[in-house]
This record gives sequence, structure tokens and C-alpha cells, in this order.
Amino acid sequence: MRKLQFLFLTFLISVQLLAQKTDSTSKKPEKEPVLEKKGYVITIPKGWKIQENCKEELCNLVAPFDTLSILDTFLESINFTVNQLPSASYTVDEYARFSIKYLPSVVKNFSIVDRKKIKSNAFRLTYKGEKDKFKQTWRQYYFVKNSKVYIMTFACETEKYTYYQPMIEPYLNSFRLK
Repeated sequence: MRKLQFLFLTFLISVQLLAQKTDSTSKKPEKEPVLEKKGYVITIPKGWKIQENCKEELCNLVAPFDTLSILDTFLESINFTVNQLPSASYTVDEYARFSIKYLPSVVKNFSIVDRKKIKSNAFRLTYKGEKDKFKQTWRQYYFVKNSKVYIMTFACETEKYTYYQPMIEPYLNSFRLK
């Protein structure tokens, strides 16, 4: 009798597991969320939130709380800023030079990790330092088009950068100007 009960229980569990597996595989994969503005579009990481009052010129995406440390008070973010350039002939190289000179005035212990021109109108700058009592690393992209600079910045605590950077890079690379 016990053997029969055991077999029946095993059968019920197997049927339940099979039903769950079949149900989960029949669902269509969710589409990744997209932030689309007049001048640009980017795929955003699942679970990240678009902050209220997101506008073309200034928009922030914030990560959900992570569990990489017990008392985490820093939220990783991707920020977008659009600024008018001083002239139509202003290049991405000029803007990168300007930014590299300006950043030490707002980031304590500013140091450049990496800099690279990635297209004729695009430049990537990775730097670290301290701001708002946090040791941070930033990966910043500058895109120049139609006398405007589109600035995309990923901000992360320095100690977590090697964890987040490979995960976030495909999303940063999905950024497109319209």
C-alpha cells in the first residue's frame, strides 16, 4: 500500500512539473523596454525605471536595488543629457577635450580609465573619482549631431563596476541617434 501511495505521489509531482514546464515554454518572450525620444532611442535593462519628468534634454534611468552589498544606498543609473553646442562646426573631439578639462572640477580625485573615439561623431570616456561621498566609475558617451551633443552616462560604484559593465554594455551600445 505504501509503495502504491509513493508511486501515485511521484506521478502527481511529475505531472505538475511537466505542466509547469510546458506552460512556461509556451509563453512568448517579453520584449525589452525601449526609451524613445525625439532625437534618440535606447533599449533599457529589464527592471530599470525611467524617472518621472523624463524629457528629451534630461532623462534618468535607475537600476533596481542590487544585492551585492548589505547596506547599498547607491543606485546605478544611465543618464541622458542633450546640450546645444557653441557652433555648428563644434566636433566630438572638441567636446571630449572640454569635458576632460571640466570633469575634475565636479569629480574629486578624477582619473581617466579609458578614452576612445568610436565614430567620427562619437567618443567614449571612462573615468573614476568621488562624488556625493561615493567612489564611482562613469562610462560616458558623447554623440554630436545637428549642433547638439547627446551625452549618455552610466554611473556605478567603483567596487561594482566590473560586475555591471559587461552586463550594461549591450544596452549602452543599443543607443541610436535618429
